[in-house]
Amino acid sequence: MSFGYITRRFRFCASHRYWVSDWSEERNQAVFGSRISKYGHGHNYTMDVTLKGEVNPVTGMVINLSEVKQIIGTVVNRFDHAFLNVDLPYFSKMQPTAENLSRIFWRLIEPGLPAGVFLHRVRLYTTESVFAEYFGDGAEAVFSKRFVFSATHRLHSDGLTDEKNREVYGKCNNEHGHGHNYEVIVSVKKPIDAVTGMTLPLKELERIVRDFLKTELQGKRLDMEVAYFRDKPATSENLIHFIRQGLEEKISAFLYRIKLKETNNNFFETGELFDEQ
Repeated sequence: MSFGYITRRFRFCASHRYWVSDWSEERNQAVFGSRISKYGHGHNYTMDVTLKGEVNPVTGMVINLSEVKQIIGTVVNRFDHAFLNVDLPYFSKMQPTAENLSRIFWRLIEPGLPAGVFLHRVRLYTTESVFAEYFGDGAEAVFSKRFVFSATHRLHSDGLTDEKNREVYGKCNNEHGHGHNYEVIVSVKKPIDAVTGMTLPLKELERIVRDFLKTELQGKRLDMEVAYFRDKPATSENLIHFIRQGLEEKISAFLYRIKLKETNNNFFETGELFDEQ
């Protein structure tokens, strides 16, 4: 069966609190940080719901978007302007994390879809830099965080003549180098912890990735200061593999996907395709 895919974006505002009643305040603080306030904290959530199905030969659609808006919008409306822990029954025994929210949305949306239309992915952003994805894989979810670092490089290959290097790399072959504010999205995939509601705690993911970026890449001239590029060009294709290699030492069992943004026009990926809408 050949499927077509469509994605519809929804937005809602809500607040929530992270707290494990069996833990001390100190342990809650260590795991959840400032998110333990009894008054909660809020987000402008963005949710992208991707559906799949065969394209109807008459309408030319997988499903009419007005129908999508009605089916899913009714579900989303229950969450809008709610204090999730208190106002919704789903979180009486479950942390209202992005991972659990995306799984709950899947559970609520799926039964309302018409025959022949299926859920492919629910992606929920808590901020522009933090999001979770659920693909219907039992307790497994994907959790992602966007990071930024600055570095310079020169694109040059010892396997090419100087003339050929200038032809292949153009301005990027400038011997003095040039720089970028790189953005890297690191995604992990693992079962959602029944207690914390998280795949990998945000604080832990931030610590691992930021330590790596700060130590290995931040503020460096890649082709001259990073040993990995002594025998290979400091292209973004090679850079993303260097990042993956470094992070695999820390989170190899869970590392799912890395996306590297060099400029607003150039993106590079390793692992599962990011498929950004």
